[in-house]
Amino acid sequence: MSERILVTSALPYANGSPHLGHLVEYIQTDIYVRFRRACGDDVTYVCAADAHGTPIEVNAAKAGVAPRDFVEKYRKEHHEGYRAFGVEFSTFYTTDSPENAKWAYRVYDALKAKGLIYKKSVEQLYCETDRRFLPDRFVKGTCPKCGTPDQYGDVCEHCGTTYDPRELKQPYCAICRTPPVVRASDHAYVDLKRPEVKGIIEGWVNAEGHLEPAVREQVKGWLADLQDWCITRDEPYFGFPVKDPEFKGKYLYVWVDAPIGYLSSAEHYFAAEAPTHERLAPAEFERRYLAEGAPTRLEHFIGKDILRFHAVFWPAMLWATGLKRPDRMPVHGHLTVNGEKMSKSRGTFVTASTYLESGLDPELLRYYYASNLSPGIYDLDLALEEFRNRVNADLVKRIANLASRVHALVAKAGGELARPAAPAGGELAAATARALAQARPAFRELEYRAALRAANDLADLGNKALQDQKPWERLEAEGARALLYDLTKALHGLAVMLAPVLPRFAAGLAEALGGVSLAWPEGFTPFDGQPARFTAKPPQIQPVDAKQVAKLIVSLPDAPAPKVAKAQSPAETASKATVKPAASAGAAGAPAFGVIQYDDFAKVELRVGEVQAAEAVPKADKLLKLTVDVGEPAPRTIVAGIAQAYPDPSALVGRRIVVVANLAPRPLRGITSQGMLLAAGEPPDLQVVTVGKGIPAGTRVK
Repeated sequence: MSERILVTSALPYANGSPHLGHLVEYIQTDIYVRFRRACGDDVTYVCAADAHGTPIEVNAAKAGVAPRDFVEKYRKEHHEGYRAFGVEFSTFYTTDSPENAKWAYRVYDALKAKGLIYKKSVEQLYCETDRRFLPDRFVKGTCPKCGTPDQYGDVCEHCGTTYDPRELKQPYCAICRTPPVVRASDHAYVDLKRPEVKGIIEGWVNAEGHLEPAVREQVKGWLADLQDWCITRDEPYFGFPVKDPEFKGKYLYVWVDAPIGYLSSAEHYFAAEAPTHERLAPAEFERRYLAEGAPTRLEHFIGKDILRFHAVFWPAMLWATGLKRPDRMPVHGHLTVNGEKMSKSRGTFVTASTYLESGLDPELLRYYYASNLSPGIYDLDLALEEFRNRVNADLVKRIANLASRVHALVAKAGGELARPAAPAGGELAAATARALAQARPAFRELEYRAALRAANDLADLGNKALQDQKPWERLEAEGARALLYDLTKALHGLAVMLAPVLPRFAAGLAEALGGVSLAWPEGFTPFDGQPARFTAKPPQIQPVDAKQVAKLIVSLPDAPAPKVAKAQSPAETASKATVKPAASAGAAGAPAFGVIQYDDFAKVELRVGEVQAAEAVPKADKLLKLTVDVGEPAPRTIVAGIAQAYPDPSALVGRRIVVVANLAPRPLRGITSQGMLLAAGEPPDLQVVTVGKGIPAGTRVK
C-alpha cells in the first residue's frame, strides 16, 4: 500500500559554498526519496537555504551587499551544486520568505498563548567598537581549561570543553579583535522544563520508530538536564523582528525559524511550484500534511551536530502549534577525508565544485557514500584510495563489465531471446529474487551498504556463471541461450536495485534493455516470461585513476602538499617503524617480504558483528557454526575453527566480534560460510577478538 510522505533535509546555511560534507545528507536523503517513489509512494522532498543570523549579516556587510543578495548567491550555488550530484528536490526555497515569517510568528504566538514564553535578563559579552552583543562564535579567546588560544566562545576544539563565553581568558571580538565588556540584555525564553512540555518531548523521543536507539539514548541524556531555551537575539541581526511589544528591538533566533522553514517551503511548493493539478491552498496543505492525525508521514534527515534543536526544541514547537511531530528523524555522522576532519590547510576541505572540476562522475560519490551508509550516527570517511578501489572493483569490474559481456553475447545471439522452454536451472532467478528481497527493506531502513552488497553478490554470481559455463562456445545451444536469458533478466533486477543510488547509470541500463521499467512494486520480479533483449549498448563506467583522485586535494598556497593516500593507521606506523628491508632486497624502495601495501589492506572490509547463536558442526572437532548480525537485514552464517578454544559455544552468544565482511562465501562441511572472524593466538589457546557492547553491529572497523 502506497504512502504519502513529506521528506526534508537540514537546511544548508547560506554563508559559503557547498562541500562534500553537505552532500552526505542530501545524497542519503535523495536515495531514500528515489527508492520510495520507485515503490509507488507519493513523496515530496523539500529543502531551503537557511538565510538568517549574525554570520550572514556580518559577512554580507563585509562583501558590501545586502543580506538578501548575499543569501541568494549561495542559495543558487547550493541548489545547483546538489543538482549536479543527482539530488532532486521538489523545491529548494529560502527561510527569508513571507511564508516563513507567517509560520514563525504563528509558532511564537502559540508558545506565548500556552504561557511558555517568559522574560529573563542575561549577561552577555558586548563589543563597544562594533556596538553589538556577540554570539558565541563571534567571541574568541584562551580556553579556561587547557589554555589553548584562539578558541570560540562555546567550545574548545582542542580539549572539547564547553563553557560560557564569559569564562574565556583574554576574550576578544572575532570581528574587530578588541576586548568585549559584559552587559545585561532581556530575552525571551521558552519554559521547556514545565512538566507538560517535558512530557510531550519525552513521549516523542521514546516512541518507537522516531529515533534510532543510540540516538534516543543521547537525547534522553539531554532531557535529564533539560534547560530552557532562549529564542531571541539582539540587533543588529538579519532575521524576523519580534512583534511582541514586550521584546521590542529583539529578533527571532535563527534556530527558531530554520526548522519552521520545512513547513513554509512545503507550503510554498504546493501553492506555487507543484504541477497545476497537484496544487493546494495553504489551509488544505496543512490539513493533509501537518495537522495532528494527518495521514502523511513527516521524515527529517539531519546531521548529528543539530540533533538537540530537532529532537528537543522542535517537537515542543510543533506541539504548541497544534501540528504533528515527525514520524522519523534519521541522523547521520560527519564526513572525514582520509581519516581526518576536513581541513582547508591540508587541502581536504573538498567543495562540490572541486569534485566536479576533477572530471570524476558525481554518481561515483553517490555510490561510495551509499556503500558506507547505515542508519547509525557514525562518521563516514572518504578515504580517497578506498574510494578509487571500491568504484573500480564494484562498478567497473563487476557490474558494468557484466552488463557489457552479456550484451555482446546477446547481440551475437540475435539481440533478443525468448523465454527458454527449459530453464537454465533457476539459480539466477532465485538469486535475483533473493537480492531484491534483501535490498528492498534495506533501502527502507537506510541500510544502503547492505542493499548494495546484495546487488554486488548478484553481479558476482552472474560473472561466475559466465566464466563457469562459457556460453560463447555454444551460442546456439539451448542451455547457453537460457543462461543469457537469465543473465539479461538479472541485469534488469540490478538496474532496479541500483536506480536509487546511480539514477543515470540505471536509466541507461534500463534503456539498453529495451526500455524496461525501474519501478519497484512489492513482489517485483524481472523474470516475467517476456523476451529478454538488448536494443543498445549498456552504459559504461570509466575506471578511476590516482591522478583524478589527487585533484580533489587542493592545498592552500602556504600549506605543504598532503599525500593522497589515507593517513597511516597504527598498524602501518608500527610496520614502517620496525620492519627493515633486507640488504639483498631488489629494486630500491621495494617492500620487504611479508609487508603489504595500503591498497591491499584497503580491500579488506572489517565490521563489528554480534553473535546471535553458536553451535558445534557435526563430525568436525575444530569447527563452530555462528549466526552473526553484522548490521544487515539478515544475519550471516560463519564457520570458524575455534571449537577447541570454546568447548561451550553458548559462551560466544552476545559477544561483539570483528568480522571480515567482504570475503567470498566458502563451503565448509556442507555449510556456506559468509565471512571470517578475527582471533588472536593459536588453538586451543586462542581468543576471539571482541569490542565493547557500545559499538553497534555493522560498525566499520578501521
